[in-house]
Amino acid sequence: MNRGFTLIFMLLLYSCVFSQAELERMLDAEKAFLQAASENGIRSAFLQVLADDSIIFRPNAVKGKEFWKTREDSSALLLVRKSLYSDIASNGMLGYTTGNWRIFQKDKSESQAEFGQYVTIWEKRAGGKFFASLDIGITHEKLLFSETDRTWRMDKSRDPNKRGWSPADASMNFLKMSMSQARLGAAYDKFAASDVRLLIEQQPPILGKKNVVSEMKRYVSIEFPKRVALFQSADMAYTWNPCQFANSNEGIESGNCLHIWKLRKKKWWIVLGVFARVYSEAQPTLKIRPKNKSKG
Repeated sequence: MNRGFTLIFMLLLYSCVFSQAELERMLDAEKAFLQAASENGIRSAFLQVLADDSIIFRPNAVKGKEFWKTREDSSALLLVRKSLYSDIASNGMLGYTTGNWRIFQKDKSESQAEFGQYVTIWEKRAGGKFFASLDIGITHEKLLFSETDRTWRMDKSRDPNKRGWSPADASMNFLKMSMSQARLGAAYDKFAASDVRLLIEQQPPILGKKNVVSEMKRYVSIEFPKRVALFQSADMAYTWNPCQFANSNEGIESGNCLHIWKLRKKKWWIVLGVFARVYSEAQPTLKIRPKNKSKG
């Protein structure tokens, strides 16, 4: 066998094994979080797994550790999560898990549980340990269907982004297109991967590009976000920003938007999206028609 071919083959084999090993370490970190939640309580588990600079949404973005330090832990509540989809960057430094969650009181039937979907973004920090740098979720009614666990296929090369393609242009173009007359449906049609997964408050997961495009045709962004956070590692990136949409069915909706991007065949694609609504607590002003004055 040619020595050059043998070397290339060995490098490809090593990169695949490396990525798979890092993915397993990331999934082990999530399993440790779930075990801690069941044994020590939800507050303690989050304080154990969140990075010092982590962001969570309650419902707006807040510092994760500071939020949980001020919360009282309730041993009566049990959090159960099931990871359904997971992926990691080719360099093993950034990844995510997503799936369903339910929370209920230990002494009551699970039929009274609250349900939803979550996304956790993991980063490998000093010492090679994975911590959660971002956690976001939505709620919905109990689902009548189940999804199949899936781990995305690893890229064969150690870093398919050697040229340094940035997701910034793709994300900015997506945001601009979402404000056009073509609406969000057209933006997802151009930038969503065929296997995209979209999570919207009070809705079951929307799976696949065709379904996502169809659902988002009724949404249009009404303003360009004043701030957009972007983090990239090799062939994976994520962006999050406050967002406000005009919904042709329900009026104006505000919330936080998260997109996870993956570089595939020299183009950045959205593989996972979240729209977590922020509901206004402002009370409506009642309009009262003044009484007609009696004529004297």
